Amino acid sequence: MSLHVVVPEESDALPFTVEPSGVQVASKEVPERIHQILAGLQDGGAVVAPLGGDSLSRAERLVAAVHDDALLHYLRHGVPEGRESALDDAFAAPGLDQETPVTRAVWPAALSAAAAAVRAAELTARQRRNSYALVRPPGHHAGPGWHGGYCFLNSAVVAARTLREEGAARVGILDVDYHLGNGTLACVQNDPTLPFASVHSSDPGDFPYSFEPGPGLFGVPSDPGTEGFLALVKDAVSHLRQEDVDALVVSVGYDVLLGDPHGSWTLPPDVFGPVAALLTEQQLPTVFVQEGGYGLPSLRGAARALASEASR
Repeated sequence: MSLHVVVPEESDALPFTVEPSGVQVASKEVPERIHQILAGLQDGGAVVAPLGGDSLSRAERLVAAVHDDALLHYLRHGVPEGRESALDDAFAAPGLDQETPVTRAVWPAALSAAAAAVRAAELTARQRRNSYALVRPPGHHAGPGWHGGYCFLNSAVVAARTLREEGAARVGILDVDYHLGNGTLACVQNDPTLPFASVHSSDPGDFPYSFEPGPGLFGVPSDPGTEGFLALVKDAVSHLRQEDVDALVVSVGYDVLLGDPHGSWTLPPDVFGPVAALLTEQQLPTVFVQEGGYGLPSLRGAARALASEASR
């Protein structure tokens, strides 16, 4: 059974970020990430599926259900005339400064990413095949009324809501990115039909810097190593199974790997093989959604390892 991959159109929506000093820094969220990951997924047996005809309109409806009107208006229209970008702390996550600017390319890119998540979820629900929304920009730091951390719209929550509309009673969201998906957590915390679990760094120096511990949050303050990481993923999956989920959305972050510029762990690319094997063993309809992963040399191998198991 092939893993079906949905890829939105390429975009240069995020050319730079802003340091606390105000200095612009070239973004590491670059198109080459997707090229490397797609090559790896295809190495592992995945096949590309086209974006569906009505996915964009369905995505627009769903992002309006996930996010506040004020945030959506800002992402569409927030760049002043004569400026290339906007940076507004009013749309930063609680307790954080905004470091991710909005450009005019952000809205079409983020909405296209959400549409890819919709299409991937439709394929999984209707054809009972695992799917992979290979999106950029990522989305798991986008909350109900904020964006940040390279994220603008929460594609994982959009995918989960699509699965709900397609008939799943409870959709578990598993986040295995190096960073806590604070936006995803905030979007679903009052929705019992979308239980959330995350394996992430809880080092207070890592984005999103500080957060309250809670059920389903499997954070560790230092590198867990391969066996420790796999044990944490197993615990997170067990947590979701106890919530009686009948489908999964997996926020995939390759920034847990050795050498990632936004992480500090030392996991090898092939760790995503046993991660995917554990997930396929659950025999649940599963949608993978791309989040982080910025160490270009590691991405192809990690994606190959995941696809080799998820395509079985």
